[in-house]
Amino acid sequence: MDFEEIFENYYDRIYRYVYSILLNRENAEEVVSETFLAAYRAYHRYDPKMASPSTWLFRIAHNKTVDFVKSPAYSRVVPLSDEELHGGISDHTNDIEKRDMVERLYEKLSIEEREFLDMRYVMDLKDREVAEILDIPEKTINKRYQRLLKKCREIL
Repeated sequence: MDFEEIFENYYDRIYRYVYSILLNRENAEEVVSETFLAAYRAYHRYDPKMASPSTWLFRIAHNKTVDFVKSPAYSRVVPLSDEELHGGISDHTNDIEKRDMVERLYEKLSIEEREFLDMRYVMDLKDREVAEILDIPEKTINKRYQRLLKKCREIL
């Protein structure tokens, strides 16, 4: 698989992942650009026997997102605009209510918790892939999800 094909196949998933953590379109676009630039520069070292393209890219995106959150630029994050909150969402009231509920929940979770939820429910990654991306033991993943889902139920 050439890099152009990887870019086309994974750009949207990586963007959704980063956006769901940063909750800001401009910052997400910047981090995703940095992610793919870093991936392009390192593509000659990528070994498909060591990780799938998905795991490899999400690991880079995770690292770039963490770097961004630690940077001074992160303190300039602005709240979500109505356009960002409801952009691309159906005018159907139920869809907007669900989106608002998720946004309220995400505002009460830490960046790490949002990222963790997104890996399973947005990115549909397997426990093995999440463990590789976060560099933690695979057996820890399910317990973390259980604790986090309990917290989400309490918040809602």
